[in-house]
Amino acid sequence: MHTQHARTPYAWTALIVLACVMVDVALHRSLSWAFDFDYFDNGLPQSVFVRNGTFPVAAVVGFLVMFGFLAAIFLRVGPALRGLPVPAGQRFFAPIALVMFFGVLESAFVFPTPFRPELITAVADALPYLLLGMLLARFVRPADNRQQGPAVEIAPWPSMLWVALIYVGGRYLLSYPVLHIVSGYIARPTGTFIWTMACGLSMGAFYWLAGSAFPAATALQKALRVAATLGIFWLMVQLFYALISAVSIADLVVRGLADTVYLAAGIYSFEALFRGGKRGGDGAS
Repeated sequence: MHTQHARTPYAWTALIVLACVMVDVALHRSLSWAFDFDYFDNGLPQSVFVRNGTFPVAAVVGFLVMFGFLAAIFLRVGPALRGLPVPAGQRFFAPIALVMFFGVLESAFVFPTPFRPELITAVADALPYLLLGMLLARFVRPADNRQQGPAVEIAPWPSMLWVALIYVGGRYLLSYPVLHIVSGYIARPTGTFIWTMACGLSMGAFYWLAGSAFPAATALQKALRVAATLGIFWLMVQLFYALISAVSIADLVVRGLADTVYLAAGIYSFEALFRGGKRGGDGAS
C-alpha cells in the first residue's frame, strides 16, 4: 500500500504532462487553421525535421521534455510554495508562461520572422503552461505527504526589476556587442529593447513569485538553483527553433547559456545585498 501511494504523484504527473502536450499540439493546429498561416513559411530555411516529415514527432518529444522537466521541479519545490497566499501552481507557472511567450516571440525581432504568426504561436505555446500549473496544484501532492513546506518569505516585488536590469545589462553589454548573438538590436533597436526588457521582467517575476522561496542554504545556492531551473528551460525554448528552421545551434546555445549567467548574477546579487539570511529553507529538504 505504501508503494502504491508513493507512485501516485508521479502517475498523476505523467498523465497531466501528457494531457498538456496534447492541448499544446491541438492549440497549434487549430490556431494555424483558424488564422490561416503556415508555421514553416517564415522566410527561413526549413530544418531537416521539417524537410523529412519528422517534425511532428520531434515537436511532441520536445514538448514532453519541457513540460516534464518543469513538472519535476514543481514537485520538488511545490511544498515550499503552498504556504504562500497566491496558489502554488500560478505562482510557479504564470511567469513560466510569460517566459515561453516572449521566448517564442523573440524570433520576430531577431531574424525577423512575420510578427502575426509568431504572436499567435507564442499564445499557443504559453497557455498550456498555465494549464499545467493548475492541474499539478489541484491533483498532485508530494509523495511523502507533506502539505506545505516551512514558512518562507518571498523576495519583495522590486526583485523582479533588479533581475530584469541585470539581464538587460548582460544582453546589451555582452551578448549583443561582444558575443555577437543573432539579434535585431541594430536593425530593430526599439522592438529589440522592448522585447529584452519584457523577457527580463518575466524571468524576474519567476524569481520574485517562486524562485525566491526555493530552499537553499546560501545566496549562491539559491541563485544556482533558480538560474538552473530557468536556464535549462530557456535553453530548451531556444533549441526548439532548430526543430523548425535551419538556424545556428551554436548561436542558440551561446545565447541560452549567457542568459543563464545573467540570471544567476542578478539573483545572487539581490540575495546577497538585500535578503541577508532569508534563504527559504536549509537546502536539505
